[in-house]
Amino acid sequence: MAEKWPIHTVVLDMDDTLFAERDYVLSGFRAAGAWLVRERGVAGFAEEAQRLFEAGRRGRIFNEALATLTESKTDSWVAELIAVYREHQPQLRLLPEAESFLIWARPRFRLALVSDGFLAVQQRKAHALGLAQWMDHLVFTDQWGRESWKPAQRGFEEVVRLNPGDAEGYVYVADNPRKDFIAPRALGWKTVRVRRSGGEHAAYEPTADEAADQEIDSLDALGALLKPCRP
Repeated sequence: MAEKWPIHTVVLDMDDTLFAERDYVLSGFRAAGAWLVRERGVAGFAEEAQRLFEAGRRGRIFNEALATLTESKTDSWVAELIAVYREHQPQLRLLPEAESFLIWARPRFRLALVSDGFLAVQQRKAHALGLAQWMDHLVFTDQWGRESWKPAQRGFEEVVRLNPGDAEGYVYVADNPRKDFIAPRALGWKTVRVRRSGGEHAAYEPTADEAADQEIDSLDALGALLKPCRP
């Protein structure tokens, strides 16, 4: 096994890293379906939306699901359903491997989160997961606007401001090479891709500029890469 990295601060992504993003999607479909029954008298939305999602459809699931359930004009319904989806209080749990890692890591490293997405949505996810009890800092890039979402460096620079230390002592752990590792690598951090079978981005083969330093298929393997060091 390669020599472990000396690390003082472990920084984690949230969606599909600490929990299954699929769980949030299905939770949102259920909330939207309940609203549709209550407000429009149309049943079956959550099931149809899930069927489309599992079939790999993205982008227009709300439109397509509604089209199979009703012949009514539904353009305005889509906007309302999306709002319900984004504003619902999700039912989420940490992946067992994520909880095990956090239990192990909490006394050994400083822990932080850097997460993209609409601010209120990501905050509700973090609350549902109880991340404040594990993390020293939760950094949501949308607090500075969409231009600060990854691959921008703003969120990672905020972690450094809150948790000063040598650049090589930070590691970012995430799942999406298209955006996750470009900024931390530019800052001199270590990077680890979690590539779980069936993950939303698992099939993506990164370019050399996008790739992480190491790749694992479970957070159970992360501890073997890290050893504590002083900032």
